[in-house]
Amino acid sequence: MKSTTLIMVFCILVFFILNNVNEVNAKVCIKSQDFEQNCGWDGNKTCIRGFNKINKFPISCECTHKNPTVSSKRTCKCKFPKSPC
Repeated sequence: MKSTTLIMVFCILVFFILNNVNEVNAKVCIKSQDFEQNCGWDGNKTCIRGFNKINKFPISCECTHKNPTVSSKRTCKCKFPKSPC
């Protein structure tokens, strides 16, 4: 009888503990930087390689031509998994 009651109380406590978990949102920093050369065929990978050369490791990047008619520069806007920014 005692063991049955103990098991039931344990199950109820585990149920309450597991249902009281709060969701944690990951913080993402967004940084942009200008680089030489244009975006090329796969600008996102070009931006990731550009940030990797300066020891920064983004999750994903977006490449845009700064001014395609005047110069061959690109602006990379990347998301980083670090907090604080």
